[in-house]
Amino acid sequence: MCGSPGASLYDKLDDVLFGAPGSWSISRCTNERCGLLWLDPQPLEKDIGRAYAEYFTHAPRSGNPGLTRKAFRRLKSSALRAQLGYRHAVSGPSWRLEAFVSHLYPGGRDALAASAMFVNAPGREGGSLLDIGCGAGDLMITMRDLGWHVTGVETDPQAAERALHRGLDVRNGGLEEARFAGASFDAVTMAHVIEHVHDPVRLLAECSRILKPRGSLVILTPNSASWGHRHFGRNWMPLDPPRHIRVHNRNNLRRLLEAAGLAPVRVVTLAINANAVWSTSDEIRRTRSAGRSRIGPQRNLLAGMPSQMIERLMLKLDPEAGEDLLAIATRAA
Repeated sequence: MCGSPGASLYDKLDDVLFGAPGSWSISRCTNERCGLLWLDPQPLEKDIGRAYAEYFTHAPRSGNPGLTRKAFRRLKSSALRAQLGYRHAVSGPSWRLEAFVSHLYPGGRDALAASAMFVNAPGREGGSLLDIGCGAGDLMITMRDLGWHVTGVETDPQAAERALHRGLDVRNGGLEEARFAGASFDAVTMAHVIEHVHDPVRLLAECSRILKPRGSLVILTPNSASWGHRHFGRNWMPLDPPRHIRVHNRNNLRRLLEAAGLAPVRVVTLAINANAVWSTSDEIRRTRSAGRSRIGPQRNLLAGMPSQMIERLMLKLDPEAGEDLLAIATRAA
């Protein structure tokens, strides 16, 4: 990203999450003002699909929500109305109280706002939103229900097919292959996508081209400077070899946006997924210590919530501590 050489950080990493073949190494930029992490060597782009033979996006969706999940959805909808202006997300006299209670959620309101990718409510006529790396379309359905006209792009054919079966407008392939017209979208979202991409500058430049002049690009991606990475080292879940080609921090993500002709508006770290990262990283450490090749299928996310709450408090003193990087950018003038 900055032109400096890399130094070896971790070697002989195996894929304990999904069992992709190979042993992998990660390098870190020697420029302290950059600190980018990257897979070294990297799989060829034409072969990377082998790393996704098993993946999150292939998992079956859960059935009808129970009472606890319905209550959580109500809490989330109230937070979205209070924080992002989605007035029709929830109604009734209790929504203000529920929005206040949402502060008590371990990840805070930010973890709830992430369900709408921090995108403010559109106007009366709705807005056009593109979700890059849309998977099976969960975010698209959420944003459609919140009033957006949604389109998705997904490189994984299995995930794209599932999204199409849900009645969603999804293009299977890369963003450039979709050939969208310039200035097509009011908002473009990428949730945990940029770390998988071989040429992120090219991808972001295309995002800039298809954004409307006042449109917003919103990115969520792992933060390499997080408290979790400092604690778990080579067992930190978001290293995820060989699927994560690069892992960013605040400084180099801002530089990446600027290199693609985008103007960063907000680049911060948050504790959105800290419960999953801490519980899964701990299981990865146990698995490797025991000499096993794969972690078990179940994660106890409740076990990670105390760490999530601590990390959320740490952010007041250490703005680099969060497991998640949020970047919001617009087209540069």
